Amino acid sequence: MIRLVLWLLSQTLLWAGLGVTLGPYFFWHGFRVLQRKRLVMDTPRSTIRAAALGSVEVSGRAVGPYTVVAPLSQTDCLYYRLKIESNPRGDLRSKIQEMCAPLFLDDGTGTLMIFPQGAELLMPPSSDRSEYGKLATVGTSFSEGTPEFAQEYSIKPGETIFVLGTLRENPWAKKNPIAECTELSRIGPGFVGLGEAELIRREALPYLDPKLPSGAVVASLDDFDFHPPVILMKGAGPFIISCDSQREIVARLNLKSLLYIWGGPAAALWGLWEILRRASWF
Repeated sequence: MIRLVLWLLSQTLLWAGLGVTLGPYFFWHGFRVLQRKRLVMDTPRSTIRAAALGSVEVSGRAVGPYTVVAPLSQTDCLYYRLKIESNPRGDLRSKIQEMCAPLFLDDGTGTLMIFPQGAELLMPPSSDRSEYGKLATVGTSFSEGTPEFAQEYSIKPGETIFVLGTLRENPWAKKNPIAECTELSRIGPGFVGLGEAELIRREALPYLDPKLPSGAVVASLDDFDFHPPVILMKGAGPFIISCDSQREIVARLNLKSLLYIWGGPAAALWGLWEILRRASWF
């Protein structure tokens, strides 16, 4: 099998066929990336105090009243996303688990609640693993098949982040007395409550003294409004959370668009020429 794969990779016609097939797609995708770059550039950047409803860009420190424990890195964070790819029956499957404590952005002019579900995370992973045994010990629900690869992304307290999303009126601006009746209840759109955060920490760190607080609380709960009038979340436009600045994101998107727009046609033309040459049409 290895020899067959190596032989296939050494065949020029294989690469020529890929160039003809994928070249037009790369060309089309390049314009999509260019459009995305323009959306990022055209979205107004604002301070939190002056932010208006609609598409907005803000940056500042990630803050929150308490934390959860990320399952792979075993570190305190305000939000984590765990992506596991498994191959139980020969078909690659992806599963995603997200968990978020109340997450706010502080830029010095005020604080803004962010609901990160559905965001494109442009940041390095906080952990990479491919061992199922370690995954099973952190209480994940991915029991079907043997995970072959796992990536974890997290947002930690105090971390500087850039967020592009939709600022909208908060549908959960008023506390629901039925849905949020205990400390284990989820808050608003699905933020983990303090009681659940404590349970998650004790499950991930079983050596903690059950008679003492777990250490999940990092700030006074009274300093944060869990039901603010507005919230930043996914809308009709792009939703990006990044550790990079707007300028760095635009520069990266610009480079990608150039590579796709020019590289796609070049690969397609080379592949077509190579196929015709091999067929002795020249």
